Amino acid sequence: MTNTANPIGNVEMVAVSLYVSDLDLAIAWYGEKLGFQPMSVGADGHRFAAYSIGGAIVVLEPIEAALEPAARGSENTTLNVMIDRDPADVRVELVSRGVTCSELAPSPNYISFLVRDLDLNRFYISRAVTEQARRAVEETAAGMVPSSTAG
Repeated sequence: MTNTANPIGNVEMVAVSLYVSDLDLAIAWYGEKLGFQPMSVGADGHRFAAYSIGGAIVVLEPIEAALEPAARGSENTTLNVMIDRDPADVRVELVSRGVTCSELAPSPNYISFLVRDLDLNRFYISRAVTEQARRAVEETAAGMVPSSTAG
């Protein structure tokens, strides 16, 4: 019997795959530059490295594993990384580690900057700067629909 309200069924987990040209180099870069260590490294036809980042599962996979590989840096996938530190301090630290970062970009509710990894995958590093935005981030992280939209 098909569930027409939710044809996918029960979603147990969602993971984001970022495709990289050299998995070993990417694992080293993520550790050295961002301080992230894989929670697992394995293989399923191709090697992969999985990370738990702020409750999200991010999997680095070689570009050969992609069903529809795209040219390096040509897609618009962005990981939004909400932090609790001053983004200016985080940016200074990342730049000191050799990470290329955009300038800080303030908006009414957030302050953010862009980071790209070795394969040009995008990360927006952001911090909520208003109480409304902080509440929306907390409620979203807890799996609730935010009571007010901060955008």
